[in-house]
Amino acid sequence: MKECIVEMPSYTYAKKAEKLLNSRGIRAEVKRRSTGCGYMLKIYADCRSSLNILDKFGVPYFLREKSEAP
Repeated sequence: MKECIVEMPSYTYAKKAEKLLNSRGIRAEVKRRSTGCGYMLKIYADCRSSLNILDKFGVPYFLREKSEAP
């Protein structure tokens, strides 16, 4: 399964992105950043298609990392 982590500019945008993706059958969850303040969204699906959805709906984010779990 592929997954990616995106930094979110606010909790409000993080929740909006989570609800948007979850409503389309894409598992995503809001997490508090481990260092500093802020929130991130962990997406458990194909990053490209998930980020295309966020782009389409104007949800801002900053791509942090991409990984593919075994």
